[in-house]
Order: sequence, then C-alpha cells, then structure tokens
Amino acid sequence: MAGAATILHGGLFPPDYLQESIRELPEWRALGEDALNAFIAEARRILEPFAGATASRANESHTEDDLIWPLLANLGWTASLRQQNLSAAGRAEVPDGLLFADQAAKSRALGVAEEPARYAIGTALVESKRWLRPLDRASGRRGEALAPSSQMLRYLRRADDLTNGGIRWGILTNGAQWRLHWQGARSVANQFLEIDLAAALDLPGHKDGLFQASPGERRHALKLFVLFFRCRAFADRDAAGRNLHERTLREGRYFEQRIAEDLSQLVFERVFPHLAGAIAQAAPEADLAAVRDAALVLLYRLLFILYAEDRNLLPVHDEAYANIGFRQRVREEVRRRKEAGQAFSETAAGYYQALQDLARVIDKGDPAFGLPPYNGGLFDAESAPLLNRIQLPNAVLAQLVDALSFEQSPAGGERRYINYRSLSVQQLGSIYERLLEHELARDEAGGILVRPNIFARKGTGSYYTPDELCAWCWPKPSNRWWRSAWPPSAPKFRRCRPAAPRASPRRTRPKPSWT
Repeated sequence: MAGAATILHGGLFPPDYLQESIRELPEWRALGEDALNAFIAEARRILEPFAGATASRANESHTEDDLIWPLLANLGWTASLRQQNLSAAGRAEVPDGLLFADQAAKSRALGVAEEPARYAIGTALVESKRWLRPLDRASGRRGEALAPSSQMLRYLRRADDLTNGGIRWGILTNGAQWRLHWQGARSVANQFLEIDLAAALDLPGHKDGLFQASPGERRHALKLFVLFFRCRAFADRDAAGRNLHERTLREGRYFEQRIAEDLSQLVFERVFPHLAGAIAQAAPEADLAAVRDAALVLLYRLLFILYAEDRNLLPVHDEAYANIGFRQRVREEVRRRKEAGQAFSETAAGYYQALQDLARVIDKGDPAFGLPPYNGGLFDAESAPLLNRIQLPNAVLAQLVDALSFEQSPAGGERRYINYRSLSVQQLGSIYERLLEHELARDEAGGILVRPNIFARKGTGSYYTPDELCAWCWPKPSNRWWRSAWPPSAPKFRRCRPAAPRASPRRTRPKPSWT
C-alpha cells in the first residue's frame, strides 16, 4: 500500500476503491493479460529513451512528438486536432490537443469553420509539457512562467462554458506523470487522478525512495493507467449514458459514504466510550466534563494524524520523519503484534508517549523532521491539560489504534487497512459534530457511558454546516434576490472557495465566505 502511494496521486477517486473495488468492474476483468503486456512493452519502448541521456535535451516539441502522441495512439486515441483555439480572438487559450472518440467525429469537427465551435464535438483536452517539467509550479525557465496545472484548469473552465458541459475531462502530462482532471470535481486543482507512468514502468531514476512499489503494485498501476486513459474509457457509455469515469465517480462516492458510515459507527460504539473510560480511570479525580474534552481532543489528534499521514500531508516518505511518525512507530507495530497474537503491556506507555511526542512536534514544528508548526490549536498542550497529567498504557492505545486502522469481518478473515485518503474533511467533521451532541455520565456501577444531550455543544460554540446544506442554499431564490437587489455601484460578490481547514476540532469544516 505504501509503495502504491508513490505511483498513484490525487483525490478524484478513493484510493481504496482503486486498489480493491475496481477489480469488480467488467472493464477491469475484460482487460486481459496479453493486451496489458502488449501495452507495457510499447510504453517501455516509447519512454525508455527519455529516461536515458536524451532526457535533459527533451523539449516540449520533442516530448510531444516522440512520446505523448505515440503513447496516446497506443491507448486508442487515433483522432485528434492540435492547437485548437478556445477563444474567438487572441491565442491565450490554446490547449495542445483536442481528442475525438473516432475519425467520424473528427471529420464533423473539420466541417466546422470556427475552431472554438469544434470543441462541442470533442471528447477531452490534452495539455502536454516537456519531459519531467513540474506540473504544479512554474519551473523558472524561460517561457514556463505559469504552472501547467493552472493552464489546464483555465482550459477546462473555458471548454465547459463553451460546450455547455460537453467537455469536462482533460489530460495533463509531462511524459512521466499523467493526470486526469475533471471540471466537475469539488476542487479541480486538488482532485485529479495522477499515475507516475515512469515509476510504474520501473524506469531508471524513477524507482528510488524509502517506499518502493512492488512489482504487483506497479502492474496494478499500469492496468489502471490503461483503463482510465484509453479512448474507450471516455467514449464508451452504458445504458444510462455514463462512461467509465462517471461510473467510477458514482461508485467511489458510495464507497466513501460506506467507509465514513462504518467509521462513524465504530467511533460511537467502541472508540470514544473506550477512550473516555480509560481517561477517567487514569484520572479518577477529574470531572466528567474535563474527561470528555480530553477524550475529544485525543481522538481527533489520532484522526488528524491518520488522515494527514495517509494523504501525505505529513512527510511520511522522509526517512527522518519515520523515526517520529505514527505510521511506522505505532500503527505498523500494532498491526504486526496483533497478527502475531502478542499481548500489549498494561503498565508501559510507550505508544502514548510516542503520540505526545508527535503532537508536540506538529504543534511547534521541527526542521529536523521536515515539519513546520501547524498552529491549529488541536495539538496545543493547553487545549486539554488533563492529557499532560496522565499516561495511557500500551494495551489501551493499541486497541484504539487497531480499531481506527484496520477492519475485519465478523466472520474473521484478512484484516483490511483503513485508508483515510478515502475520507474527506467534511466526513470527519460530521463525526465530530455528532460527538458534540453527547455527554459523559456514570452508570450504576460507576462506569462511564456516553449519552445524547442536544445542549452539550452549546458551551463549545462549535457549529458545522454540511456541504449538502451549502449547496442547497446557494442556488435558491433568496440568493438570486440578493443579486438583483445589490446596488450596481457596489462591489460584486461571489462565493469563495473554503479556506484550508486548520488542525482544530472546532473548525473542522470552514464555511464559505462572501465577498
């Protein structure tokens, strides 16, 4: 799994879905080994010269002619037009290529005199860059002042408007990394599918690092590449009119929802009650309100770390971070000991100390581990003082980490890794929202129980607006009334993209602002 993360990037499709559930698709089963081997052999023949001595001399034109377009042809893209203008005037919006489903569609497009009108007949955009040019930033070279990803986003917005939603897919590549962008994504800039084709082919110079992909992981990534980037993935549609990408998006949303629901049930039924009980036992003099606050903070520190490490928001591939990080230091050790049937200490608190050490490093930052300070409040030592006065034994932390990291069917069988890349900030926020409406109490035996209290959130001042409500409110008549009533001389207003969430349980989901 760690090796696959070095080849597959982006959040357009849930990573776990791409690793497991994708195998259930008929297109996956229909792509035979012989066809995949033939593609791999041809792709290796095309890319290998660029991984050698010619790499430093490969400009954009060379990369396009000798790598990108031949590889697209190998993927079934036999009909295309290059340098078609998206605007009626000027040359500021000219993608490198417009792909068509077949020659008949290209012929119809050539029958249209104006280039912008041809996009209504096309299937996808292509924006190609020189070999290994950075895709998310300006390179500093002459003529490369714009980030390629910014160009692709601008082209997709224009094509979407021009074709009334007819073209919403784009391929961005530097020959080695290939990205699939969708204009309908919640965040087009961050939600894409990227496959490092050079690494998947195991080319020289593209297989180094702490976490190397196994041969099986590389072959799986190559099959995903063929499946998602070939012409048939865009052009073939089912009875409901959906192509492979649209069906995968739909199935991926169901997959994410199931994962979120399972995690929510797990947190409420097992994790939070167990954690609160352990804290109360470690600090019998503390009042239940302090125990509840400490349990919430510790739980969301754990969830934040699991989420950030799985999404590579923390430097998990840095060898220095491996000495302080939670994945190798605790998560993997718990897995190994659980699978070996080993017991965990009821007195030693090494896992808790590891969590506290990492919390301090995240809060304050430490250049030795490649970490800047996060300053979000969640990891501040004063956010839950009770946590500084207690020690939770390894047996307690191991049970919590195992429950939050691995799932197993009731009938037994293989333990499955819970990848937090499949969860969104909004889904984690909804769990926190529900927890705020509960309080702790003692049962007749003196044990800790969690019970609903709709007024429990009032003291925290914490409120969360779900995406569904924001989306429902925006197109409503009241907003159109504001547009019509706004004075013409006043500044225009628009809905802004939510700011990046801070590491604070009270600000899990920032609301859209208005300007």
